[in-house]
Amino acid sequence: MLTFERLRQKPHIFKGFTGVTIEEFEELLEKAIPIWVERELKRLDRPDRKRTIGGGNKPKFDICGKLLITLVWLRLYLTMDALGFLFGVDKATVSRYTRAILPVLREIGEGTLGWLEPPERGASKRLDAVLEEHSDLFAFVDATEQWVVRSSDNETQREHYSGKKKQHTRKAQIVVNEDGVIRDVSKSVPGSVHDRKLFHRSGVAEKIPKGVVVGGDLGYRGIEEELPNHSVITPFKKPRGESLNAEQKWLNREFSSLRIIVENVIAQFKHFHALSERFRHSIDLWDDVFRSVLAIVNPRIKRRIALAKAS
Repeated sequence: MLTFERLRQKPHIFKGFTGVTIEEFEELLEKAIPIWVERELKRLDRPDRKRTIGGGNKPKFDICGKLLITLVWLRLYLTMDALGFLFGVDKATVSRYTRAILPVLREIGEGTLGWLEPPERGASKRLDAVLEEHSDLFAFVDATEQWVVRSSDNETQREHYSGKKKQHTRKAQIVVNEDGVIRDVSKSVPGSVHDRKLFHRSGVAEKIPKGVVVGGDLGYRGIEEELPNHSVITPFKKPRGESLNAEQKWLNREFSSLRIIVENVIAQFKHFHALSERFRHSIDLWDDVFRSVLAIVNPRIKRRIALAKAS
């Protein structure tokens, strides 16, 4: 049976199972405990509860074990039966644990978002500002899609059919700065929604600080209409029946070399199989899963930047 104590003795295997190092796990656990306790007290302290808080059967795993099970699920995306076998519990217990931990991880992930605000005169700098030591120069925007199971409801399956992917998908938009720090994540939408429309729905145009240069791929052509106070860069599109000139091709290559950062960030999300394989669960759970992985990816990026600047 897998336990935290057994896995931590093999750091390489621990990361293979969970997608995080032991240090990252312990940091995540420290952030999760107060959120978990607050949520549990709220859940247990309800008018219709017959037992006093602390009564009833005790769970087999504490929050450390539940977090471990959830991370293994996110990383390997095993069936609940298989995961239950590994941890010595039934699939209903695994499902209950993961559903309880995902909102906690989501809250942690959402807490990593947002742009830095210049500190007021005389005020001490925020920790993020101390680590990053500069305001953003760029905001690169892109959307990521994941295959989902075809819905039995005709309307739902039609709106989730992506003409681009030729599959039923769910998609979300992320915005990163030039270092790859994730500043914004949109609510997910069906795969049929165009990137330009997703940008409008997300409302991110109102969040990006003035002066930050915004860049996106061809799917974001036209977003300058919503960003009158920003410089906007999108690639040149080859006219039908014609070719781009040498200067346009060179500019497209230069822009691609900058914009690759957002694609690299998306690739980090895809290391977790719950976001790379066909999503088997209800699409209502997709945002929880994506933002739970955000709680791992964004702090990791910020930590890398801080170490690079310290060296």
